[in-house]
Amino acid sequence: MMDSDDKGRVSVQIQDGTATLVLENQRQFNALTRNMCLQLVEILTDLSTQSEVKVIVLRGAGGNFCAGIAIDQMDRVLFDRDADGALMNHFDLVDRALTGCPQTTIAVVEGNCFGGAWQLASACEIQFASDEVKLAITPAKIGLVFPRPGIERLVRTVGESRAKYLLYSGARIPASEALSWGMFTRMFPSASLDEELAALLGALKGNSPYSITRTREAIGRFGRAQTDVEHELWWANLWDENGENPQLAEGRQAFLERRVPRYQ
Repeated sequence: MMDSDDKGRVSVQIQDGTATLVLENQRQFNALTRNMCLQLVEILTDLSTQSEVKVIVLRGAGGNFCAGIAIDQMDRVLFDRDADGALMNHFDLVDRALTGCPQTTIAVVEGNCFGGAWQLASACEIQFASDEVKLAITPAKIGLVFPRPGIERLVRTVGESRAKYLLYSGARIPASEALSWGMFTRMFPSASLDEELAALLGALKGNSPYSITRTREAIGRFGRAQTDVEHELWWANLWDENGENPQLAEGRQAFLERRVPRYQ
């Protein structure tokens, strides 16, 4: 059920196999409301079933990415209750929907990236950021504990000491430092951000879907709890399949014929 006083929304545009999701709550620098979280989960769940969609791009309206959770919606987003009274964290559900997408997911981060916004961006596989991005992770300023997925991903990304610094202080750090700490995949001047995104989308469109999908699975298994036997068997099966997959044959033939491969 949508809240009548919640004006935030998420718009979707699908073109050439790319779905672009835009956070639209400019009055609050695109901070997430409960409705926006519900919309994101619904949209991402639907897109996950659309085989013609190969890439999902997440960005904010009006030159800002996101300002975390809307302060006036925090109880509704993070501490909601279902019909049975069980606690619901809608932001965690958005995180789970993003990380569970079978498509390539890209966050385009510019302007404000405050509070939970970095967690939202980091739930995507790739983050392209503007060199003018303003980044701070600020839960301690309002007495909140950062959500578990955000804390764990931040520690994996920047290390324990830097994660503590960012979370304890809520300090804004320079964009260049955030890049050097691995908090974004790549960083570009604001004027060239869309051009660089278009170049990446073109590369993804031209590359083998089989290769990207299986690579995603392999990376996803890295560090996951499993026995050595299970891991070795998975790789053995993959390698057997890998050598026989039709896209490898097409890619090699296209290279020899000096043409663009035609992947199905």
